[in-house]
Amino acid sequence: MAIISTTELMTDYGLFKVSYHQIKGDFCVSMYTGDLSKPNCVVRLHSSCLFSEALHSIDCDCNLQLSTAISTIAQLEHGVIIYLYQEGRGMGLANKIKAMELERIQEIDTAEAFSQLHFDLDPRNYTAAIKALHELKLNKKIKLMTNNPRKRKQLERGGFIVTGRVILKYPVNSVINKYLKSKKDKLGHEIDEDFIK
Repeated sequence: MAIISTTELMTDYGLFKVSYHQIKGDFCVSMYTGDLSKPNCVVRLHSSCLFSEALHSIDCDCNLQLSTAISTIAQLEHGVIIYLYQEGRGMGLANKIKAMELERIQEIDTAEAFSQLHFDLDPRNYTAAIKALHELKLNKKIKLMTNNPRKRKQLERGGFIVTGRVILKYPVNSVINKYLKSKKDKLGHEIDEDFIK
């Protein structure tokens, strides 16, 4: 893994550093603030979502997760987001659109659409993210900003000790609420009962 370039980025929430990490054709972007060598840095591994983040789709919470994560880390002044280009949980944008169309015409959830397309429910690999965190010399003791137990397991296998979890909360519509319930029921995401109706 190598940091190819680094700069500062002024956002609506404050100033961050950003770095581009690359290894053997794989890459990711880190966005961080504070002294990463100190323990209990807040970490979020975030997969890209073109439709929510750029085109303002309202049928998933990806944009809400990202903006809330940036805001929270800015307030804490100690955290890092690894932005990964893993559309459709790693199955790619074209297949994500196929899954979305199945969801639309058959009125099924994401998990059922993935199953019909013969994809694993969540095949994502976080090796590049873990290497990027090591490249940033992140302290091994971290707080994780996720409800996805797969991320925690891969980070722990990568040598990190998760000392706590930072829970993201934001207002959701009825469509997102149904999406979150599906992730809890079918993917085992650790979503608080009071967050979904």
